[in-house]
Amino acid sequence: MNTKTIKRRARTDTGHFKSDDPKTPDVNEAWEVAEKPKEKAAPVKAPEPEFVWFESRNTEPSMFEVAGISPIRNFSNGRLEYRVEPDDADRFSQNHFVMNGRIVRK
Repeated sequence: MNTKTIKRRARTDTGHFKSDDPKTPDVNEAWEVAEKPKEKAAPVKAPEPEFVWFESRNTEPSMFEVAGISPIRNFSNGRLEYRVEPDDADRFSQNHFVMNGRIVRK
């Protein structure tokens, strides 16, 4: 038997198991050789984001650092944006500006 095949119980068209015919002692009709089912590939994990983005809730007249991270001004809406490393996002979230809602996660 090939490594790509397996032995399994034979079934009728209605799905019931077939029985072995005693008139044919050299052939076992109750079993059949079938191809192995293909193994499912492991699910692909989504890549971890490169950065976590935070922004000010309202327009800000001046730029200010939060947790030592300098902002980027978004000139289209006047808000400040903060690009934070994923492993530093928890520490950034503990800052009082984020805790009070002045800075929110994008």
